[in-house]
Amino acid sequence: MEILKNKPNIVIFASDAKHLSYLNSIINEVNQGKFNIFAMICQDTRLKHPLYNKDRFQLLTNVNTKNVIRSHSLGVNLPFKPDWLIVSRERWDPETSIIKEFKNQFNAKIALVEPNSPMVSSINQFLEEHSRNRFINDIDVFFDHSEFIKKQRKLLGFKGNIVVVGNPKHDVNLDINKEHINSLKEIYKIDPNKKQVLFFTLQNKYRYQLFEEFKKFKNKHPEYQYFVKPYPGEPFDPLFNKEYNPKFFIDGVVPILEESHIWGMYHICDVHVGSIGSVMYSSFLLNKEIYEFSNKIGARKNLDSNFDIINGSSGHEDKLEMWLNIFNMNLEDFKKFTSLKNIKPMLKNNKEVWKRLDNNKDVLKMYDEFNDKKASKRIIDYIISYEK
Repeated sequence: MEILKNKPNIVIFASDAKHLSYLNSIINEVNQGKFNIFAMICQDTRLKHPLYNKDRFQLLTNVNTKNVIRSHSLGVNLPFKPDWLIVSRERWDPETSIIKEFKNQFNAKIALVEPNSPMVSSINQFLEEHSRNRFINDIDVFFDHSEFIKKQRKLLGFKGNIVVVGNPKHDVNLDINKEHINSLKEIYKIDPNKKQVLFFTLQNKYRYQLFEEFKKFKNKHPEYQYFVKPYPGEPFDPLFNKEYNPKFFIDGVVPILEESHIWGMYHICDVHVGSIGSVMYSSFLLNKEIYEFSNKIGARKNLDSNFDIINGSSGHEDKLEMWLNIFNMNLEDFKKFTSLKNIKPMLKNNKEVWKRLDNNKDVLKMYDEFNDKKASKRIIDYIISYEK
């Protein structure tokens, strides 16, 4: 169709399957005739760059006009001058460069769909939120999941413009048809006479304590069938590659390596085991049998301490040099910045999480303000009202 006059021109970009899962429902909503849309998306589990992996991206548009304006960060010609760019990642390339170009060259408004639900605050989350403040001048709105999560981010010092809309990742991805479920059952050799168990990994210092709990659980229930959901790209990370190759290091546990498979496996697996985090929202939403091990592995303690960062640990997030470089600080200034006196008051709401974990309705409210599969519609409604 021709470009709709007086309608916003929207570009949506996703560099891998994980981030596409936050944006696909928005693409569907945008493509209802209210906007001109151009989407550049990658469905691979491992992140790809549009300039160096162009063949891994799909281009979707609802307009016929071509070659109106060149985007050098995307490496393609756009069919219109963009009014909005929607992404779900901002601190790393390729998204960082794309945001800069769209803001500075096209004068577009930038919307970020939050990819994580950090209900539990910690010193690491404090550092994450402060590091994100470097980008708030380029991003006009951060679409977040719940008022509780917004409150946690603000308490930690995040200064971006947050609008709570719910989590668009769960608008459509859990709506799996029977054919796809049956296909996954064949791929993963699901035994109908057994219960299926889904493990969720961590990448912080509690990773191996959680694995020990997995082993205990598995030894207690040898009659079950076991699967593990890694972080996206984790099996290919040099830090963790040996745990997955030539097979997963816990015998009898099958990794789900394709990010797109996890949605069906959420349904198939009866028992979900892990430590509270973004990945377990679907477990609560589907009312699965949940074993939450944050207390057993010690992950509820010392969340305000900078000891592991200063002295180093096995956690992905506990890299002192990384944080010193990000904040351009020396060690003494960093110690003051992350002191117990500074951090402890910011973590006061964590007790609400621990208190509510046994109440499924309360947990869902903390994850998603609405839980009605209409987050993408709220995002579009916001853009429409903004443009009036």
